[in-house]
Amino acid sequence: MSQNRKEIDFHSITGFAEEFTVRSPGRVNLLGEHTDYNGLPVLPMAIDFHATITGRSRPDRQVRVWADQFDHEMVEFSLDSTIPKHPQGHWINYVKAGMQGILDEQTDATNPLRGCDLVVAGNVPQGVGLSSSSALVVASALALLQANQISFDRIALAERMAAAEHYVGTRGGGMDQATCLLGKKGHLLNIDFFPLRVNPVRLPDSVTVVICDSLVRARKTENALQAYNLRAVECRFAAMLLKKYLEHHQRPSNFQRLGDLTGEPWHYTYTEIETLIREALADEYEYETICAELKTIEKINAILDDYSFNNTAEYGKMVFACGKRFRHIITDSIRVERSVELLEKKDVEAFGRLMNEGHASARDDFEISCPELNRLVESAQEFGALGSRLTGAGFGGCTVNLVYNRNVDGFMKKMDGAFYSQKKVRIEDVMFISEPANGAEIRSFP
Repeated sequence: MSQNRKEIDFHSITGFAEEFTVRSPGRVNLLGEHTDYNGLPVLPMAIDFHATITGRSRPDRQVRVWADQFDHEMVEFSLDSTIPKHPQGHWINYVKAGMQGILDEQTDATNPLRGCDLVVAGNVPQGVGLSSSSALVVASALALLQANQISFDRIALAERMAAAEHYVGTRGGGMDQATCLLGKKGHLLNIDFFPLRVNPVRLPDSVTVVICDSLVRARKTENALQAYNLRAVECRFAAMLLKKYLEHHQRPSNFQRLGDLTGEPWHYTYTEIETLIREALADEYEYETICAELKTIEKINAILDDYSFNNTAEYGKMVFACGKRFRHIITDSIRVERSVELLEKKDVEAFGRLMNEGHASARDDFEISCPELNRLVESAQEFGALGSRLTGAGFGGCTVNLVYNRNVDGFMKKMDGAFYSQKKVRIEDVMFISEPANGAEIRSFP
């Protein structure tokens, strides 16, 4: 995970002079995992690792993209109303996703978007939960906007990019895109959703964020995609079951996401929602049970199809841990709310304890950890981290650790000895420090 940045020689690759460069950061999330698409808060920060795109505008509607890290592989496509996808897993689909999100908002048919030549590079590690994919989606959208000299609002663009990433098959929320665009140096971001709201919270100067790679890869373009999407499906089904419970008890039930219950007409506190979940939901439901509870097979199957499962014959074997999933979602939301108060008081030790609780919840109730992540967290806690937890979608990737500044060197040496020393890796590639960074930036050249 080296932070060294290789300069892109745009002219030697494309034969033209560059006109602009876009840099979009990755992110690390300190609390609030999988809460975003449930309409509940998160607490991430942008990191000093970026997807970088250098480009120039074209007079036609063609887009040519070279990938610096894939031996300058070039992909060409046209800005049609619907951009055709490459096979699942190809890097170009993240570029296309960002551009499709811009195309979908274009209403002036008399002024079609111009294409561009782009060279893509970057140093955000892939498949480790640091949002390399969203960084590329956001950078690609910004490159297309810059090529067409279109101004934009960062909040609106973040919401647009959250929807745009569905192009590649992931059904997450808006945390990654919002952090890429709205990051603030020295601050965590307390982000809430529907509508998107961002409140920067200063990270106290006494602590450092250390990120450790589990060496387990969980790319959302591969097997981890279904595991990731299953959590979103379970949350959809949990919301449907909760609606039924509210209807039965003659309470308002017209909500889409769990976070809606904090607004009109319910105004439930997080603690009241936690009680409601405990009363209304079982930990797990077999497929036949959930169909019977909700009195619909067709809708259940349609949701599973929509989330790219597409094997009806296997649906009957599935088990949905709806109660456990929502228990994690609401308790992690409570932890985010408390964390903001603690950070404002600079109580980093209490904040660290909430991070530890967050890992236990992600491990036991949301079930997105793995043995390597658990071992990293346990080692970090043993070696003096104030808080340690998995970060990102889970199933591999990284842990995020809060460490007093004075203890960072000793902490990293101990982590190296306990986890990495026998694995033939360079320590700078698997463990690093990042201060909270600014969001995406565009630089234009005369």
